[in-house]
Amino acid sequence: MDVVRAALRDLEGIFDPELPEKERKLRLLALRERFRIENVYEQAKQRDTAADDGGESETLAEIRQHLEPLGLAPEGTALPEQARLAALKITEK
Repeated sequence: MDVVRAALRDLEGIFDPELPEKERKLRLLALRERFRIENVYEQAKQRDTAADDGGESETLAEIRQHLEPLGLAPEGTALPEQARLAALKITEK
């Protein structure tokens, strides 16, 4: 299975409103480390670069559909920046 897609699926569990903030932060830290080890960030960058060359891939379009409605950045903001802002929002006190 696509590593980036699996990573996004794992990330969805962090948004559970019933999850205590401390647990959400711990899970986010664990996922961040796992993504680093599994080279998810580099694979996502490669997909983003490929999308810039010939339009968004299906996966990137799906990611954008999840992030843009959150209203954390203006429409059309680069996906890495939207993901960064979403992570900050999750971890803010």
